[in-house]
Amino acid sequence: MDADSSSTEGATTADDSTPEALAGSLAHTGADATTWIAAGAGLLIAAGVVTLIVARRRTAGGTEPDDSQTR
Repeated sequence: MDADSSSTEGATTADDSTPEALAGSLAHTGADATTWIAAGAGLLIAAGVVTLIVARRRTAGGTEPDDSQTR
């Protein structure tokens, strides 16, 4: 028996049905949602800024009732 032969020798043969991956490339899942996620996050941030500005203007403008002049 030869000491250099192993039982996995048959498993090392190349299979022509599987495509080879390029070096450094990631798998493509088919989901290209990065643009939609960024747009949604931008809209949420803009809505939060508008809400903050409206809330600060209401309190700074004196539209809340003043309880200091009650009888």
